Amino acid sequence: MASTGHRESEKKRKREEEMRKREEKKRKREKVKRKREEDSESGLKIKRRGEIAGLLEDDGPRPGSSQDPVTSSPYPDFYVYRLTIHQVLGRGGFGKVVLASFPGRNTFMAVKVVLKTPDNTAMLMRERRILQKARECPFLCHLYAAHQSQHGAYFITEYLSGGSLQALIRMCSSLNIDNVRFYTAEIVCGLQFLHGHNIVHRDLKPGNIMLDRSGHIRIIDLGLARDGVTSSNKTRGVVGTTCFMAPEVLLDEEYDAAVDWWSLGIVVSIMSSGYSPFYYGPIRSEAVESIITEMPEIPPWLASDLKHLIKNLLRKNPEMRLGVSGNIRHHPFFDSIGWEDLEAGRAQPPFTPFRAVLKNKHLQWPGDETPTNPVAEFSYMSPSWARMMERSRL
Repeated sequence: MASTGHRESEKKRKREEEMRKREEKKRKREKVKRKREEDSESGLKIKRRGEIAGLLEDDGPRPGSSQDPVTSSPYPDFYVYRLTIHQVLGRGGFGKVVLASFPGRNTFMAVKVVLKTPDNTAMLMRERRILQKARECPFLCHLYAAHQSQHGAYFITEYLSGGSLQALIRMCSSLNIDNVRFYTAEIVCGLQFLHGHNIVHRDLKPGNIMLDRSGHIRIIDLGLARDGVTSSNKTRGVVGTTCFMAPEVLLDEEYDAAVDWWSLGIVVSIMSSGYSPFYYGPIRSEAVESIITEMPEIPPWLASDLKHLIKNLLRKNPEMRLGVSGNIRHHPFFDSIGWEDLEAGRAQPPFTPFRAVLKNKHLQWPGDETPTNPVAEFSYMSPSWARMMERSRL
């Protein structure tokens, strides 16, 4: 009997112990819940403050700085969250590009929105670095400002209202030789600037070549560009758009700036004839096989110096490719080009684009909640744009 009573007492003691543990767990859960609710309310305030402190300025406060980013910013009303989105200009694997403006200012800009991930910090920093350097060239897209919020990175660039070279080719089927000569010469200037700063574009194609409102060329989308590339320090990676990739890219070999001259050869062929010299369909394996193994099919009706230019840009051996071997500016196709006038912006474009009509959809910025993957030292504002925005306030 004593043994039975002892067992019952032990069971009762264990039940009471379990009940105490359950009560303790319940109290802890309630405490965690209350803490989350408090953090949520506080987070909303922090989020708003973080957005306002978007640091669209040349030198934002460093981590650990005592500066208050809200009060220290010289342009407190130029933040991404205040932009009005008018329409989506394009989408891609990176995110999207939207047309936007600041309320009360007749200044349109393109904003590239990239979702931050743990793996793309280096890519974002590289693109920002390259875009800052590109501001020195009139044939590359110019960066106004760079900003990050909790979830996204934002590259605010000039809005190129003339549309893309791809759209122009679709509208005309092919371009006359004078247009081809002018656009190709400006593209050459843009590529030589990039290569002179050891930058390879890696995705040159008609869709990434825009016209400004006067009809001059601007090379855009430097998200896949790579800096620090030289003939002795090559890069690798199957990157870009398949039908415009050089053979060495598709073979996953090391490569340098020669890959951009190959892409230019495809672009020139499409501009002048409406056709690529290689397979240009949806089957990737056929495009790869065509580029690696076949000789380019250049339309026979093209002018002889134009055919010679395309042929020499599309040499399989990158060391023999025009642009790497020899100065492309000396090619007979460009005999009528005044390079100094072209680079100084004194050359008259052959075509003035129509102004695009805005759709005025006034989309909303996506929600942005918890801080994720901050990119250190990401803030940037072009001094010239800051001065322009300051004048527009007066």
